[in-house]
Amino acid sequence: MKIIGINYEKCIACKECIEECPSRLFYEEETKKVVFKDPVNRCIACGHCLAVCPEEAVMAEDSEGIYEFEEVKTPNKLLTIENLMKFIRARRSIRRFQKKAIPRETIEKVLEAMRYAPSASNLQNWNYIVLTDLEKIQHFASEVMKLFYLVKKVLKIKFLVRWFVSKTTRDLLLDPKTESSMNQLINDYEAGSDVIFYKAPCVIVLHAPEYGQMTGADGGIALTHGIFAAQALGLGTCWIGFAQEALHRNKNLRKWLNIPNGRNCYGVIVLGYPDVRFQRAPPRKELQIQWL
Repeated sequence: MKIIGINYEKCIACKECIEECPSRLFYEEETKKVVFKDPVNRCIACGHCLAVCPEEAVMAEDSEGIYEFEEVKTPNKLLTIENLMKFIRARRSIRRFQKKAIPRETIEKVLEAMRYAPSASNLQNWNYIVLTDLEKIQHFASEVMKLFYLVKKVLKIKFLVRWFVSKTTRDLLLDPKTESSMNQLINDYEAGSDVIFYKAPCVIVLHAPEYGQMTGADGGIALTHGIFAAQALGLGTCWIGFAQEALHRNKNLRKWLNIPNGRNCYGVIVLGYPDVRFQRAPPRKELQIQWL
């Protein structure tokens, strides 16, 4: 999408575009005429000017078209806070899935929700890899497991390597829960359990180029949009941090997934039809808040 100017037959000089544009590309001339100028291409194509103009006077090209519906003016009427909180609290990480494939059009609806997630400077710099081939998902899981076998070896010499790692890693290595959890996970895997993707029929990987601290935040927001869309479609999800960590460390695995050089994984989730029905929403810790 590219903003190309203003239709002055429609413009009523309300100056809403001036107030709304984050890049300050609209301004008022001495004649009170509102103009748009972007000589060095600073527009981030957020579309706020298109959305805020009451007369549809802002002109754009390469646009998918404006989506108009009555509640866009008052989105709070679409969903009450009570129902929203119920929806949020009903979400669980699902690790038990039915042996049922997900129709492609259903997966595409989840991806479409991610498409409309906000991002820093409206970069929309996400790419997605969708795996639905069960053999490929199984291979992916086996590659992730290599990380755990490596950690198991390191644990055998943890008192030696502790002097050469960060405090966070040292504390993790020396924590007795780490070795116990590692052994349990490996034993379950070798017994035939899918301890990585939980036999889910779909795995989605998000990757993006590094552009500062906002990269991971943008990826998390996008995947959260997809997670809630999946729930609305009757699907369950789980964020797979082990796979994300493996992709961060394993160049060959990134190559296998055709992730280009210069791009990193910022999230992996699984999708599937839940094979579990929860009866209630569990509690969470109280927030730690400082009011200033």
